[in-house]
Formats: sequence, C-alpha cells, structure tokens
Amino acid sequence: MINLLKEVSHTNESYERVKLLKDRFKGETVYITTPGPSLTTHNREELIKRLDGKPVIALKQSYNYVKEVATIHGMSAYGYQPYEYYSDETLVHWQLTAMNMPYEINRIQNEWQHRADIMIPCYSTPWVPMQRTTAYTREFNNWLAYSEGKAIWGPGIMYETGFPLALHLGAKEIVTIGWDIGDLSKFKTEKGFKLGDDDWKKEHSDTLYDEGVNAGAGPDYEELKETIDCTKEMYDWFLEKNIKVRILSDINPADKRFERITLDEL
Repeated sequence: MINLLKEVSHTNESYERVKLLKDRFKGETVYITTPGPSLTTHNREELIKRLDGKPVIALKQSYNYVKEVATIHGMSAYGYQPYEYYSDETLVHWQLTAMNMPYEINRIQNEWQHRADIMIPCYSTPWVPMQRTTAYTREFNNWLAYSEGKAIWGPGIMYETGFPLALHLGAKEIVTIGWDIGDLSKFKTEKGFKLGDDDWKKEHSDTLYDEGVNAGAGPDYEELKETIDCTKEMYDWFLEKNIKVRILSDINPADKRFERITLDEL
C-alpha cells in the first residue's frame, strides 16, 4: 500500500499536507472508487489484486470493499458510519461543510472520535447556491481550487473531493469504479427517490453500509439531472486538459464519449 500519511506526517496542519500532496502522482493513473451499486458486482479478490500498489481514492463506504488497497479514504459528515481501518497507512480525508465546520469538527473528533488526517472546507450555501454549483454552471475549473485547500459544492463527493483530489495529485488518467451517478427513471420529478428513502440506500450498495446508518434520501430529480447532463461539458474539459477518464460501470449514464471498461481491462 502507498503510504501518503508517512510522507506528510511531519506537519499536522491540513493545508500544509494538501500542499505536500501536490503532483504526488504526476503523470500516473489514479483510481477512484465510490459506493455505487455496480461496485459490488465486481469480484472483490480480483479487484483488490488489480488495484494493489496503485493510488486509490476510496470515497465513503466504498472503503469497505477496497480497504486493503485504499491509499486515501475520502469522507464527509453526511451518511457517516464508523470504520475499522485495515491499515494505519490509509490517509483519512474529510471534506467539511464550510458553514458548519466547527460543528462537524467537533462531531468527528469528540463525538465520533474518528481519525482525520486532512480536513478541507467545502463551500456551499450561503456562499454557493445550488444554481452556482459545479454541475449547474459547468465551471470545472472549480476543481482546481482544491490546490488552494478548499472544495466547491458539486453537488456530490465525486465532484467535491474525488475528481479535484485526483487532479491535485497530478493524475494523467483517472479510472472510476462504482461511480454510477444514478438513474433518473427511478426518481420523482419533485423530490427524492421514487420508492422512498430506504431505496436510495439499497441502490447504493446496501452491503457497504452498517446497520442503522442513515444514507440519506439522495438528490432530487433536478439535481441528479444536472449532475448527469454536465458530463458532456465535463468530457470536453478533461479533453482540453489532456486527461483521460475511463469508467468501470455498465450503468453510469455519463456522456457516451467516456470510455467504458471491464474489470479485465483495469
């Protein structure tokens, strides 16, 4: 496993650690796992074997499926559950709601007593309304703000931590695993998941969540639609930056120009 924590351990200041990670994997492929329903359809032993020794950002509950090879575990305070870490070498990264940072830091450190190696603010309301998020505006240069030690409302951790962190690390290629975004046909047009809040959890790899964890109701229809529709401009942005993105998912509705791969091609 790649031990980034050891490389930044001489400082406890989050922003200093962020700066030390700049271009750490310059020109390499960075792998991002997310807890979408397609993640657990892949043979776990084979997936671990293929990711071994590679830079892996495991977002939220996807950590439980790839814990042996997770270089970084990316989390937010939403949908939190306790984790038993396979290795102390995994760097634990939190994005915090900028408006609620003191409250969330208190929860992480005192209530949950969870490790936090890096914490960065994610700017949302009241500074960034939904209509000014990265997905709505297609301002993917927002992702470059990570190098300044901050994230911009995506919405969603993939658009707030996943892609920005991979870019900060210097990725020349990004491979997503379990990034499924969502299926618009399963959502109400007004608010929430069609069949109820519990079904959002089931749609997002139920086996990865601890019993009793509130996975949330997920996005509303408009939010999900913008998150999907923006991938057309997202593809163009990555193309302009000369960064290749490949998707290991057979249900991701992103722009068809993104290359889809199989586990054998990982």
